[in-house]
Amino acid sequence: MRCTIVLEFDNGDGSVVKRVEVMRLHRPIEDQTPGDVGLSLSEGKSLLNCVQQEFVVEQIERFFASRRSCVDCGVQRRLHDNHCSELKTALGKVYYCRERWKACNCGADGARYVSPLKNYLTEASTGELRWLHAELGATMPYRQAKAVMDLLLPTSGRDNHVTIRNHTVAIGKSIQHARPVRRWCETEKPIAELGIDVGYVRRARCNRKGSGKENRAEAGNRSSSIAVVVAALGQAGKQPRVWASAMPRTRRLNQEMTRFLEDSGYGDPNEVVVLTDGARDLAGVANDLPYDNEWILDWAHIGRMLRRVEQAIAPLAYGRLTDSGSAFELWDLFVRFRHYVWVGRTSAWQQFAARLAHSLDLRETRDPAVSSQVRKASYSLSNVCTYLDSNAESLIDYRTWQCAGGRISTGFVESSINRIVGRRMCKSQHMRWSRVGAHSVVQLRVALLNQEFHELARRQFPWIGQRRVTWPWQRTSQPF
Repeated sequence: MRCTIVLEFDNGDGSVVKRVEVMRLHRPIEDQTPGDVGLSLSEGKSLLNCVQQEFVVEQIERFFASRRSCVDCGVQRRLHDNHCSELKTALGKVYYCRERWKACNCGADGARYVSPLKNYLTEASTGELRWLHAELGATMPYRQAKAVMDLLLPTSGRDNHVTIRNHTVAIGKSIQHARPVRRWCETEKPIAELGIDVGYVRRARCNRKGSGKENRAEAGNRSSSIAVVVAALGQAGKQPRVWASAMPRTRRLNQEMTRFLEDSGYGDPNEVVVLTDGARDLAGVANDLPYDNEWILDWAHIGRMLRRVEQAIAPLAYGRLTDSGSAFELWDLFVRFRHYVWVGRTSAWQQFAARLAHSLDLRETRDPAVSSQVRKASYSLSNVCTYLDSNAESLIDYRTWQCAGGRISTGFVESSINRIVGRRMCKSQHMRWSRVGAHSVVQLRVALLNQEFHELARRQFPWIGQRRVTWPWQRTSQPF
């Protein structure tokens, strides 16, 4: 069996202008291999690349023909020179003829030579390929992205993982200052719940000759990691909108976070609820925002510290502290202490914390054999009390706030950090990053997480993702 694939080009009226034989496929009728049905992946990639080659050449030739004549006098411009160029597309590398024409004698061109493709093909690769490289580069390691491209699509020539990295950084820079795709909370503006936290990525070494200027500038005084500030904004029960930055914490970072809130629909100085784990360095980031901030201490951190106290007290809880006391007095004090922290009654939990510490001392006095366990429990209790005292102004009635539908934990921010930083830039990948490279990848991952990446790509190249095709049973009067 032989199948001949032919391309026919026309002007949209059905009359054939050009016919090109692209490929012939052969299959033996006898002695067929079991399961050998249809086109193989290699044949499909070769077919796509051949179709792309012929399509690009014909499209550029028609582009030349439509612009060869002078707009003023209608005389065709004379050819000055031409050369063969290559264009890297998502369907492989293609070659085309790039022409230059002599300017028209009427003087309408304003230059000695006219290059018709100067503003039409401005890059050596198509925008679709660059955005595809950026999406894969932000999702997986660059070498793995190159392997996936080679596996599923025709090769683009000498491209390697460095090309994917360069395209990823370039696209990340382009979307950093792009206007928002849409404004969130257009109709109603509930109280914003803003969570702020930090993730860290390993910094690249800057002692190589090819290190960037920004990296070498930080080589003198720098830490071994880069801090990535992540902010998540949203109501409880809804997918939060995420913002992140790997740049230094300057006034510019505060301006970008303010713009993030404005783009999310909070342009007025409404009340913003900030959930924090008590980190003082992040407090300055949110305090500089032009909003009335209400701070809420993260209950997840409090719960983990209370859990350590519970684990330390549990082996000591069952035993009389006094002759007339209850056998469960120590455990009862801890449960009531935890309850008053949960409902936000500061004076009550401070009182029960003091009674609990005194009871632990009595427990050690009555049974010196458990003194090491008592000291461990006292240390854990002291830690949680110190943490609560230093953040007393951020404690609220968590029970009432949760019943009202508000967030009481920064888990949604930590989850965003894991999806932005952990899965791509840390974990078991052992990758090192420059600040500019990390910031660019972070911007791309934020756009993917906010489901804005493809809309940003279509804003720059409206034809990306479109299927400008008709099927054999359909008729059209529109040109291809």
